[in-house]
Amino acid sequence: MSMTSCILAISLGGTIALAIKDGKAVPTDGADQLVNRVASHQADIKWSTHQFLNKDSVDITLGDLARLCVYINSKSDEYSGFIISTGTDTLEEVSYFLHEAFGRRLNIIVTGAMRPPYSKDFDGNLNFNFATSTCLSHINQNRGVFVAISGHVVSAINVAKKSSVRLDSFAPIYRDDVHTPADPQGCQGEQALETLLSNASALDDINIPIIALSIGSKLNPQMLKDADGCVLSCPGAFSIPDAMIPKLQDLAAHIPTVFASRCIHNEPIPDNIYPGYLDRLETLGFLIREYTTLSPQQSRLKLVFDILRKREIHVRK
Repeated sequence: MSMTSCILAISLGGTIALAIKDGKAVPTDGADQLVNRVASHQADIKWSTHQFLNKDSVDITLGDLARLCVYINSKSDEYSGFIISTGTDTLEEVSYFLHEAFGRRLNIIVTGAMRPPYSKDFDGNLNFNFATSTCLSHINQNRGVFVAISGHVVSAINVAKKSSVRLDSFAPIYRDDVHTPADPQGCQGEQALETLLSNASALDDINIPIIALSIGSKLNPQMLKDADGCVLSCPGAFSIPDAMIPKLQDLAAHIPTVFASRCIHNEPIPDNIYPGYLDRLETLGFLIREYTTLSPQQSRLKLVFDILRKREIHVRK
């Protein structure tokens, strides 16, 4: 006889929740509607639902995500799994933020849809069903934050959106565990969650821009005068023009400045290829190695937690 699993479905809005209202597509469908319209209702699930947000995913804020983590943590003893439905524009960022907060403490599955419910090729029901079966299979093992969408189950640290329109937009960056880099201190586990829970409101005001560098890029430090930190999305092997280093070094003296590669595969650079290169950059005050393997977007979210943690340490002193 199978045991009943308690699963909490949390909706943030997005394409999976769209409906036509006053001639416009707006995210109005709630978490209860997502659960009620799934094609297969497993008898061994006791569902609960919560409409946390009704937003396009590009309108989600860091404060929203912080409060989401506070809410999930408050329910962590009541449920064996959580399914988060959100917009696909920033789905990989939402899932990585949850990864930073919870690590492998909870069973959290993130899903969404590339087509709205009124579209003939709506994929939301299929994806929600797939997320449900994934959540059930992870209850007793393989806990953590995973994206379940379009037939792929991918860990939050390994997922990338590769198309703005295709139904199979989300796929793993690395295809197998052998080549997937270890999380470079990316998830701080319970320490990160404690920091977040005690400083959730602070995330409403944190400002960390991502600056893309390419051929002919110039940097105006004025654009960063109100920033709490910044991430430089660098070409190739964390490369920047030599002429830009003095300005960036001055910047790094005032705010944490992370170098991230814009390449999809962000493996650590072997010292035998560019001897001493990363050592030189880190000596100048730039943050690289503890963010290696992270995308610029993931690096930004990790930096949020690092800034919060340092503020907390400073307050304690």
